[in-house]
Amino acid sequence: MSILHVFIYVCPAQEDNFAGVRNGIEGDSLNQHVSKNLHLEDKEYDYITRVEFSIRRYARFLFYGPIFKKIEDLIIEILQTHGTDQPVVFYLTDEGVWAELIRDIIKRHAHTRTSLLVNVQHGLMGLEMPSFLWLRKSLNSIARLFSGYPIFGYGFGGGACDIHLVYGEKEVEFLKIRQIKLALSAPTLIKHDLHQQYQKAVNNHAVDPGLVLVALPACVPGSEMRCNLPEFLNTISPVVQWVEENTEYQVLVRPHPGRRDRDTINLINQSALGPFVEIDLEKQLILGLSRAAFVMGAQSTVLFDSLCLGKVPIEIRSDCCDEALPFPHEVIDVRSAFADKLVHILSSKTREHYTSSLNKPELDWKHEIEKFVTQCPDTN
Repeated sequence: MSILHVFIYVCPAQEDNFAGVRNGIEGDSLNQHVSKNLHLEDKEYDYITRVEFSIRRYARFLFYGPIFKKIEDLIIEILQTHGTDQPVVFYLTDEGVWAELIRDIIKRHAHTRTSLLVNVQHGLMGLEMPSFLWLRKSLNSIARLFSGYPIFGYGFGGGACDIHLVYGEKEVEFLKIRQIKLALSAPTLIKHDLHQQYQKAVNNHAVDPGLVLVALPACVPGSEMRCNLPEFLNTISPVVQWVEENTEYQVLVRPHPGRRDRDTINLINQSALGPFVEIDLEKQLILGLSRAAFVMGAQSTVLFDSLCLGKVPIEIRSDCCDEALPFPHEVIDVRSAFADKLVHILSSKTREHYTSSLNKPELDWKHEIEKFVTQCPDTN
């Protein structure tokens, strides 16, 4: 029996979160694992980005119909070329409406074959039950009746996915509460491609122990941020200004990938941060991330990326965002005196502490999925 692995790319991203999984199943001399990729066109990824980082994200059903239909057609085509006795494992990095969409498509077309949906975590997840769950389910029922497709997701661990590969144990514990069949902590597996990109980058540009990277949030409606981008820039400016005026560190500001337009760049330059920072205009995050020794941000996946690469993740807490992160990190709260704490954080001792946490073993995904398929033969 061979297992077909289908990697579905619906969210534009600078790293391939499936790379570790794919690497784990490739080189199978017995041909028990084969894989296929499902990609959209570049213009469709650009379109999704424009919708997701605007007010239109609240009315996705008005914009995604043709894309939903295309994904369904591509999945049908893949399933038709493989026997119904061959288990199929679908992979997705999104836990929102896309997960509900793929689950619906699997139910319609998987027939008698074993079909699993695996979520590979791609960003920081709110470890709490979503609001108005009953309303989302009701509206999805209506949407399916008229269009054949859902319009809302049900939050992290919403039930569409059979298996979750996540960043850490706190996510695993939360998913147990939501009664997910299997949740595995697999940070090294998920960040396999990030590590590969990092090794290439540092070969060309060595880490600068005097560089601090500030990763800006998108600050779009519906996000964890309780302020807009101009307000956030003003909020963190005392920290950045103190670093520039009291240390020899340089500060590099990285706009969110969903907001790298000219207006955002002008906004940063004209803000209180402008005189004290350099703006990272490189398209690829890894170039700036590889150079920095310290990384600041608020509710940013880049903080987790920095932890995985042995850099010092520093969360900036304020009235804009006061959520604790579910992984080891340092904290600066702008609402209280922070100078002494910054001196401690921006030290070689702190940096050595985080560098020593590298080289964790990678999950044996091939073993885990083979075991799960054997134990759950009738999943679809």
